Amino acid sequence: MRTVFIAGVTALGLAFVPAAAASGTAHRAERAAPGWKLARVNTLPGDDVLNDVTVLGNGSVWAAGHRIVNGQQRGLVQWYDGRTWRTVPNSPPYELRAVTATSSRNVWVFGPGKAARWNGRTWASFSLGGAFASADADGTSAKDIWAVGGTASARHWNGSSWRSVKLPGQAAAVDAYRAGDVWAAGGRGAQPAIMRWNGRSWALMPTPALTLPQSDAVAAIQDIAVLGPGNVWAVGGVSWEGANDEGDDVDYSRTLVMRWNGRAWAASVGATQAQPYTEVEPDGSGGVWVVQGNWNPTLWHVTGSAWTRTPVPRKAGTDAVLFSIARRPGTATVWGAGFTVPQGDPDDPTANGTFWRTR
Repeated sequence: MRTVFIAGVTALGLAFVPAAAASGTAHRAERAAPGWKLARVNTLPGDDVLNDVTVLGNGSVWAAGHRIVNGQQRGLVQWYDGRTWRTVPNSPPYELRAVTATSSRNVWVFGPGKAARWNGRTWASFSLGGAFASADADGTSAKDIWAVGGTASARHWNGSSWRSVKLPGQAAAVDAYRAGDVWAAGGRGAQPAIMRWNGRSWALMPTPALTLPQSDAVAAIQDIAVLGPGNVWAVGGVSWEGANDEGDDVDYSRTLVMRWNGRAWAASVGATQAQPYTEVEPDGSGGVWVVQGNWNPTLWHVTGSAWTRTPVPRKAGTDAVLFSIARRPGTATVWGAGFTVPQGDPDDPTANGTFWRTR
């Protein structure tokens, strides 16, 4: 597909991203975006951080991360059953980067080289290989769980064991749409990569080659969301190193959006310096939520061609980090997880695991 430069946005047949949203500047829509609210701020002793969240159809919420007490770090898993919040006991003794679940008796969490499964009573631990560090995970059933870790191999659970599966690119995100139809995204060289599993093997999907702003720039996908066979979103960023007018080293970045319509991919790279998009999730009404940045990030609600911006709510005097969002299947309720900290860089900052949700 031919690449053209239009109105400050590198566009490849893509009309659904307004220049304001693609560049990271404010975009005023005619109506307000649905609101978000703080759902919970932890009060655990010491520091705690939530790296990932998943939501089941029954409304239960599972989140994983880590906590530090008296200088000792261990995994943290929290569960909301729709009425009560609980910290799951005896969680693995390492930082947990990803979580997925098919039921409250089949919850998987992932750390460096390891996975652990909660069956509702106890944990069981499994090795994924010392060189594998999970970045994302998803599954369709208790016998079909996928984990990716930013490398050219994935890990697949078949109900009895984990096995390594070769990928045609490096995958940082995975979305298991249904059994035999799993999507992964990341990068291949300096270009973004989208991969699809057909039940037997992974194949690299043809995507347009991006025109990058610098010779050393790298474009990569950070998250992918499958709304349907003809409606897939992938988001990320383009990054490179440079120097400012004073000669100081500077890290530059632009936003990246790719979308599949069932026949071809279209892509858009933001024209100005902006934090990458980090998360994308269906809103349950045909649109998506997109997270831009992690630290005091912006939430974009995308419906049709309209991008509407809303801030992440936080208590006065705090900063917020949002790492993950996940929708309750069959609804328009979306949850987020991360942490909040006091502003002003105090001598002894306390990070508190934090949950958000749509109103």
